Amino acid sequence: MRHTFIDKYSHLDSPVHRLDPRVKIIASLAAIIIITTEPVSGRLLNLCLYSAITLSATVLCRIPAVYLLKRMLIVSPFILMAALFYPVSVMDTREVPFISNWRPLAEAGLSVFLKASLALLILILLSTTERFHRLLMALRRLKVPAIVTTISALLYRYIFLLADEMLRTARARESRTPGVLRRGRLKVYGNQVAVIFLRSWERSQVIYKSMLSRGFAGEFPDMQEMRLRSSDIVLSLLFVALLLLIKFFI
Repeated sequence: MRHTFIDKYSHLDSPVHRLDPRVKIIASLAAIIIITTEPVSGRLLNLCLYSAITLSATVLCRIPAVYLLKRMLIVSPFILMAALFYPVSVMDTREVPFISNWRPLAEAGLSVFLKASLALLILILLSTTERFHRLLMALRRLKVPAIVTTISALLYRYIFLLADEMLRTARARESRTPGVLRRGRLKVYGNQVAVIFLRSWERSQVIYKSMLSRGFAGEFPDMQEMRLRSSDIVLSLLFVALLLLIKFFI
């Protein structure tokens, strides 16, 4: 079975890929807070400068633009709806002339769109430039509760197991009932969901017992030790400092 992993391009070699995952998590969180706390209106220049810095970091990552666009298109409908409906939600219904106020309302909607898009792009870069298990290990080093990272790791692994069983059962159903289902469609799909759940449950039990037999005790081992270098700190501080400079001095 072929799957699409969120860390598909984590094997690339770039200045962003070589950063310590702890530094990347902190810098990404700081960037999102700085960008999203911008006022809704009157700061479009700042948002354009934020976009330039984020796009420069994207170019440094050397991740295909088509892949990033596909990832962003998944959430873009919700961002677009928020950007379109925000001006409507803040309109003063007592003032009838909408034409005279269209510019600030349009700037507010554009601001919402840019802030949400930049935050989404930063999260995509974070998850794409680092292996998922190393991100979880970095979160553990940053004192995130172990139960959160362990559940996330198991969920990430078992979701592919669920996808495998869904493809297998769909192929088996199509081989037995070729063509379009005309009768009993709800019953057939309900039985298929039940089979997927039962098979996934059985396979997950086997996998979990195999993990226990290999010494799993709630923590996933990482063979590659994390080393925080001075260059990692300098690059991350420079990135955050540029954003702060734009926020408070421009």
